[in-house]
Formats: sequence, C-alpha cells, structure tokens
Amino acid sequence: MSHSEDGPGAAQHSHYFPVPGYESPQPSDPEAYTKKLKWAFQASWAVNWFLLIAKAYIYFVSNSKAVLASLADSAVDLASQIVISLAEHYMAKASPLYPVGRARLEALGVIGCACIMSMASLEVLQFSALDLYDGFVKHKHPELDLGVLIYVVFGIGTLLKLVLYLYCDSLKARSDSMAALAEDHLNDVISVAGALVTAVIASHWKNEWWVDPVGAIVISVWIIWRWVSLTYSQVKKIVGYSAPPEFVKQIEDLAHAHHGNLAVDCTRAYHFGSRYNVEMEIVLPGDMTVTESHDIALELQHKIEAFEDVERAFIHVDYRRRDSPEHKVERMLLEAQEREEQQARLEKEDGRGLIRQLAAQNSLV
Repeated sequence: MSHSEDGPGAAQHSHYFPVPGYESPQPSDPEAYTKKLKWAFQASWAVNWFLLIAKAYIYFVSNSKAVLASLADSAVDLASQIVISLAEHYMAKASPLYPVGRARLEALGVIGCACIMSMASLEVLQFSALDLYDGFVKHKHPELDLGVLIYVVFGIGTLLKLVLYLYCDSLKARSDSMAALAEDHLNDVISVAGALVTAVIASHWKNEWWVDPVGAIVISVWIIWRWVSLTYSQVKKIVGYSAPPEFVKQIEDLAHAHHGNLAVDCTRAYHFGSRYNVEMEIVLPGDMTVTESHDIALELQHKIEAFEDVERAFIHVDYRRRDSPEHKVERMLLEAQEREEQQARLEKEDGRGLIRQLAAQNSLV
C-alpha cells in the first residue's frame, strides 16, 4: 500500500513524530519565511526600478555601451521579477486541475528569466561589436561624457544590490525564486561596477575608447554564462535529478530508527522541482495487521515530509524483499540496459573471433 498527503502543501505537515536518539529537522515557521520572501521581492522591485531609471539617464548623457549593457540587465531584471512573481502566485493557489500543486513552476520561472537575460545580453553584444567595427575600421570613436552624478548613482546602486544579493542568497536554499533574484542582484553588482570602470577609462583616455565596448562584451558574456549555468541546474530539477547520497542516507537512518521491525528495501529520492519526492519501499512482518502496518507507514511518511527539502513522500509496505523493480518504467530501463550490455559482449566476442581468424590466416601465409 502507498501513502501520501493530499494537497499541494504536503511537505509542510503540522504533525511531528519524535524518534528516540534521532534529531529530525522541525518544520520552520512558514509565515515568518513568507514575510522574508515578500520583503525580498518588494525591495528588489523598488531597487530595480530605481536603477533602471538612473541607468537610462546615464546612458542618455554618456552614450556608454558598458552602461547600456548594465541598463539592459536592469530592464530584464524587472521582466524576470514579473515572471517569478507570477510563478509564486500560481504555486500558492490550489486547483483541482493540479492535484499535487504546481511546485515545478518555480523552476520554469527561473528558466524563463534566464532566456530573457540571455537574449538581452546578446543584443548588447551585437551593439558593442558594431562599435568596435566602427572604431577600428571606420575610425568613428564613440564620445563619452561622464559627470559626478554617474559615480554617485552607480555607487548607491552597487551598494543596494550587494545588500539585496546577500539577503536573497541567504534564502535561496529553500526557494529557487530567491536563487534567481540573488543571481539578478549579483549580475547587477558585476555589471554596474564593470560599466563604471570601463566607462571611466574610455572617457579619460581617448586612445582607449575600445575599453568601453569590450567591457560591455565581457559583462554580457558573464551574464550569459551565469544564467546558462543556473538554467542547467534547473533543468536537472525538472527532469528528476537524484538527491545526493547524504540525503538518502539521512532518510534511511530515520526509517531504521522509526520501528524495530522495519527494514528498508530501497529508497528513491529525486527532484520534483526545487524539492524532493521520496519513494521508499519498506518491509514489515507478514503477520502484522493492516492497521499496524498502515500507521507505521503513515507516521514514517509524516516524518520524512517534515524535512524542508521534501515535497512529498510515498511509503510502500511489503512483507518481503523483491529482487526485481516493481514499476514499469524501471523495468523497461533495466531491460534496455541489459540488452545493451549483452550486445556489447557479443560485439566484443565477435571482434575477438575475427582477430583470431585473421591471425590464423596470416600464420598460414
């Protein structure tokens, strides 16, 4: 039999069953954490609007391509935050069309942000490459005009973004949305600082005009690389990447301590969005009543779902260990792997036979 909590909030179960000698994590206060998330979103929204307006003005008066790269970063910051906010909104709403919730929307939202960021950075790369072509081939050097206001605005912006990055980074372990916001803020810190340095060099040393578009290219490549890396990690979570062995061992240790007659047959823990689904097959005595085995499995399920990293837990009870997988997909994958291994052995044996045949023919000659 298999047990699981109904509804999208199964991982935040309010009951906790203590295990002697084992300290399983207590669920943290979801209301306090929600307030922190809300503050992070609101503060990020306000700072992004401030930087967007400030950078637009600075680009208008300075004509710096590095500032343009940073401006594009701020513009897509706002678009990305809208995507993340929509994902958070729909994740929090229950719907009969999504009986187990929409947790994977968070990872999809992060991937959407990455696409927006990367496309904007590619546009800046194109403009900067054209500036380099005009400068080196046509000898048309861009004019840069920097004032004191630029240093003040960029200094304030960098400080605000650094504070927000540290705050969001402290929350990203439990939220991929916070990881995306932290990435936004870190990219802004790098892009603002880089834009300021390259623009200052290009404006004070006229022969070094190329530093500004090159700086824009470096900033854009940096942003694309960071978002591609983040996208790769999110894709693995959507596909169902395995949980680390340390986490699986922790779950199995919890199960072993749960009941004296319980034995763990196998455990599968894999990503279901930002958190894990846990499938555990346990063995209980065959003469145990359904009532007893059900209660043991249900309490174990609640303990596992008390972990903040767990989305849902499924406990399957059996009276003996099984040598073969019980699910169709696993059986098909195992059979396909066995066929490939058998084919490889046959090809290897055929190759050896051919070598022996050729060697025999050569000896006759």
